[in-house]
Amino acid sequence: MMVTRRILCAKRQRSVILGVILVIAAAGFVHADSTAVKQAAELWEQMRSAYVNSDEFAEAHDKLAEFLSGLSPADKLAAATAMMRRGDGDDINAAALELFGTDGLSAAGLKGLVENNRRTWPQRVLVRTYYRFLRPEYETRLSEPARRELLQMLADRLGALAKTKSIDYGEQRLLMHMLQAALSRYAGREGEVKEMASLHAAMKAYAATRRKDDVLGDSIRAWETMTPDPKISNSAEALAALGHWGALVQQKAAVFLGSAIRKDPALGDKILALLQDPRDDVRAAAASVFSFALSYQPEKVIPAMVKLLVWDRSVIVQESAAGTLIAHSDEAQAIADRLLEELITRKPHPGPRRTASILTTLSYLLNDSTPGSQKKRLLEVAVANLEFAPSGALRAMEALGPDARPAVGNIKRYRDTKADRFTRLRIDRHVLMAIDPTAAPSK
Repeated sequence: MMVTRRILCAKRQRSVILGVILVIAAAGFVHADSTAVKQAAELWEQMRSAYVNSDEFAEAHDKLAEFLSGLSPADKLAAATAMMRRGDGDDINAAALELFGTDGLSAAGLKGLVENNRRTWPQRVLVRTYYRFLRPEYETRLSEPARRELLQMLADRLGALAKTKSIDYGEQRLLMHMLQAALSRYAGREGEVKEMASLHAAMKAYAATRRKDDVLGDSIRAWETMTPDPKISNSAEALAALGHWGALVQQKAAVFLGSAIRKDPALGDKILALLQDPRDDVRAAAASVFSFALSYQPEKVIPAMVKLLVWDRSVIVQESAAGTLIAHSDEAQAIADRLLEELITRKPHPGPRRTASILTTLSYLLNDSTPGSQKKRLLEVAVANLEFAPSGALRAMEALGPDARPAVGNIKRYRDTKADRFTRLRIDRHVLMAIDPTAAPSK
């Protein structure tokens, strides 16, 4: 068994290394040492695949940290990009970037990525994840000078785009992530942080131009009216705070409105109307309100959430709608076949994040009265999407329990060839135990 696992791990590493070579070529890192970058990617793959308390993990971590410290700035940036995975959670990608120390990556190299309209997906993940280090909860990840450099890069990028008539939606979404991270730490500090003053000026310049389908401009204009910690003592203040840059403020507003609807049902129609707002964060926060207002007209809420989950282009809106449908699972049983059809017949196929959200929602719609034919269809869809959307597929199979026994072989193959250590633990301790305890590894 150990030999087999080592062979499988070696095959996976060769596949990753081939991907690294392609990333380096596609990303345009012409001055990067491909051998050094491949070695960094191989060590990262060993580290992320090993159990945290194992000697293998400690050895890979120490080797990787030492190896990265000796790379040139160009090689560090190329290695960091090659270590990014589009399907990984933010915390995993952040753990990779933390290995580069508090002084971080080359400012000149990062600036090139920030200003590049033709980023590869790994480059995009790198930029998005690195800007998360501006958030207060990542206080120790970057030095203050490194954070200030990120602020100035963002100010320069936004200032350049202020003169542009049309901006791709994906670029807008990336800039929104970057701005929200910056505002979470530096909003209101323009007087003491000159880079924040530059960013604030760039935001105003960008928002001064009205563009078609400009969700970023709509958000900036709304943010200009808000404080870092707005007061939420009535429904009007809560409705405005749904569009705040801070996720915690949005949640406070959603909880407030969820309670207020019980006293004022007419407020529910106002919040339903916000599901048409052009700002993604407002739609997502408005959808989440109904997970705190379960008594409000499910005959209106459930169809609205299905529409968002199935068609809204924003991932955060899809995930928020899924959360509200899960909260309404008792009343939402009838939508299961509709969601299954989306995964079976829709062309083009929904993306990985939407697929994961749909599968997760379906897992909560299962109950003792679910027809066997529906369970069989769900299992087939989950197996088909195991590598494409593993978090949702595994959740669905865990919920199916013994009905998912035909998929045990598929799950084990995925575990041994594709899954990282977090997913392997989940499979061993939860998924296989729910399906067939005899198939789970002994402790």
